[in-house]
Amino acid sequence: MKKNSFKSLTVALSVLLTSLMVCSVTVNAATPTGKRLKDVQSRVMVGTEFSSGFTNMDSTFFNTATPEFNIVTAENCMKWSDLEPSQNNFTWTEGDRLVNWAKANNYTVHGHTFVWYNQTPNWVQNLNANAMEAAMNNHIDKVMAHYKGKIPIWDVANECFEDNGTYRNSFWYRVMGKSYIEKAFIRARAADPSVKLIYNDYNLEYTGPKSNAAYEMLKDFKSRGIPVDGIGFQMHLDIQYAIDYNDFAKNMQRFADLGLEIYITEMDVRVSSNTNSAELDKQASYYKNIIEKCMAQPAVKAIQFWGFTDKYSWVPGTFQGRDNALLFDKNYNPKSAYYAVQAALATTPVPKVIYGDLDGNGSVDAIDYSLLKQYLLGAITKFPAENGLTVADVNASGSIDSLDFVIMKQYLTGLITKFPAQE
Repeated sequence: MKKNSFKSLTVALSVLLTSLMVCSVTVNAATPTGKRLKDVQSRVMVGTEFSSGFTNMDSTFFNTATPEFNIVTAENCMKWSDLEPSQNNFTWTEGDRLVNWAKANNYTVHGHTFVWYNQTPNWVQNLNANAMEAAMNNHIDKVMAHYKGKIPIWDVANECFEDNGTYRNSFWYRVMGKSYIEKAFIRARAADPSVKLIYNDYNLEYTGPKSNAAYEMLKDFKSRGIPVDGIGFQMHLDIQYAIDYNDFAKNMQRFADLGLEIYITEMDVRVSSNTNSAELDKQASYYKNIIEKCMAQPAVKAIQFWGFTDKYSWVPGTFQGRDNALLFDKNYNPKSAYYAVQAALATTPVPKVIYGDLDGNGSVDAIDYSLLKQYLLGAITKFPAENGLTVADVNASGSIDSLDFVIMKQYLTGLITKFPAQE
């Protein structure tokens, strides 16, 4: 055999072996059993993140992701540095690809993000206060106009607080003061009144200095009519750190009580790079317990993961020695975390019935008494609480009438300690 013929044969064999290896990975990627995550229930959207250049991913990437979710967030291509790298010069190509893909596959797009201390070009950071506000307004106007009717949810402001609850000392804060946040929300609402406007941050899941600061800011916004529709809990977790799941539920409830929708925006749960079955089981329990609490909270509108396969994750490049944070392994096989999420999404919590709690704040007080009076006078036809028409019938007569009003007054004045409906 001639040398060049032998070389050609060697190359051919190498190509064949490589092809077989690729095929074997594809074949070995197991299809999850049971319903796809988006199909387990219909109340909450379930989503993932796609990185820039996602259209170049292999077919297994799309075969795994596409049927699984129904909402997607762009990792980078809708951030300021990607969309407007130089002043008033916009680059839409990658963002448009994601929007077009989403439309073709019946996905909702969650826009991310307008105002952030990171991935914002130097030309913005070097402006004075008036010029910076003008640039912010122009950016929000142009982006929301371009994607009007295509992106129904936007993270308007991202990561504006330090963990100690102080405002992040970002260039935004140093130049414009804390008002840059509310100004961004006001501008976004004016640009497209139909869009849900979200404040997004990490380490908000616990009641503590940071979540307290975010709560107080949003409470203030609501009291002054600053347009904000939701709170985004990023939920970047690690099994090294314990979670008080009841505290998480309590924390969600107080934001819900402000009238805010809740979005889990970037969830992942880190384990070690060289993980084992015990760690993966613990990871699955984190996913399960968090999502069960989310499913018990009516204000939760979407649960999104920051990717879906460990093959493409920000974690190992950011947290030394940590990896494997997502629902599918690096060969696209579903992990125990996947099935934990699947089971948690299927949970249907029994609604807590608190008779007399017409505003849904968890207690019976003078506000509930006033609401019942308004209802009986015909001033309102329903109550703020989701199950208000049930809990207003405090004597369990099957209707809401003046007797319920009398009994409510007896309860509030201490003449009785429980309602007839509770007996």
